[in-house]
Amino acid sequence: MKENVGQEDSLIRSIAGPALIGIGYFALGGNKGKVGGILSIIAGTLIAESAVTKVCPVNYFFGIDTRENKSPAHKINQKIREALI
Repeated sequence: MKENVGQEDSLIRSIAGPALIGIGYFALGGNKGKVGGILSIIAGTLIAESAVTKVCPVNYFFGIDTRENKSPAHKINQKIREALI
């Protein structure tokens, strides 16, 4: 999979991911095995991972690319998608 997470998006994810991990661990009881806390920890980990690797499977699935320097092929694909909608 190619990079599809831009710099601003990565910054937001690098803050939101660890925040979700902390909330899940402390506030939602992830350290006690509560399902809500564990799910929050998992979601935060995935968000933080996408900030580091700059690859997001959800963005890929929906065809979202938040990088500023997009390839010409991406621009053509985007125009085709817009024409079909």
